[in-house]
Amino acid sequence: MTTSRRTFNSGIAALLFTGTSAFAQRETGKLIVGYPAGQSVDAVARVLAERLGPAIGRSLIVENMPGLAGSVALAAVSRMPADGSVMTLSASAAIAGNPFLYRNVHYDSLKDFEPIGLIYDAPLVLMVNSALPVQSMQELVAYAKANPGKVNYSSPGNGSVSHLAMSELMRRAGIEMTHVPYQGAAKSLTDLAAGQVQVSFDAYGAAQPFLSGGRVRAVAVSSHERISVLPAVPTVAESGLADFDLVPWVGLLAPAGLPKATVDKVSEELARIVRSPDFSQRIVALGGRVRSSTAAEFKRFVRLEVERWAAIVKSSGARLE
Repeated sequence: MTTSRRTFNSGIAALLFTGTSAFAQRETGKLIVGYPAGQSVDAVARVLAERLGPAIGRSLIVENMPGLAGSVALAAVSRMPADGSVMTLSASAAIAGNPFLYRNVHYDSLKDFEPIGLIYDAPLVLMVNSALPVQSMQELVAYAKANPGKVNYSSPGNGSVSHLAMSELMRRAGIEMTHVPYQGAAKSLTDLAAGQVQVSFDAYGAAQPFLSGGRVRAVAVSSHERISVLPAVPTVAESGLADFDLVPWVGLLAPAGLPKATVDKVSEELARIVRSPDFSQRIVALGGRVRSSTAAEFKRFVRLEVERWAAIVKSSGARLE
């Protein structure tokens, strides 16, 4: 479709790790991000590195490794040593969806990584061009049924979370709209505002400038609960598709084999950072929701998400080289 930013205490963790933790072996480490500098996940990674590094006794350097919607970075991290020198900030698409979307993804999401903790998620906003004569998702569904083949929807690209979420919404609503993929959210939403396409489903962070401009109208959000930045906009579930809850998320992982004591300690520090007021405010301002977890909780969550997105990709029919 997620698919975003970053006082945190330091020092104690380094003392606790001395002589027992992989993180005490070196002074520096890498936080690998599978997306270009300047994108939301990269921005969050840079703030997180500033806080998490001191808490675990390291200087964390953010390294961008873009490609295949985050999968190039995950493939590289899966081959790196589990000595505490490397972690990665991954979006849900790369860990849960891409292995079923791309033909050549060189990692096993459930075997090659140690999930450390969930950080945040970012509900999608279902939007229509303001000229379209609909005020709600129910009216959009009715309009699409009454005008088969006449409604086009944009996405940031084939196989993106936005594309897959719209495919799932159409399947469950029993409607068909024509997919118009773009290279990135900016062009996709620019053409939505211009009326070149009529509908789109994208993250609030990308959508906000267009929504505030008045040429784009929000009719629903993809999460099971309404979001604080759009409190008047109902959820897809409220709008007729019970239990619809598709939300891209971002979490921290390490190569498989990192000792459990180290994983748990880093997870504790991560959760403390994520729950801090200034970090939370950054995420909320972007239309996201803080989602801290233990390592064990995140591991179970990843397994469930892999199963769920495998089914969504399959039903969409999307497949990429």
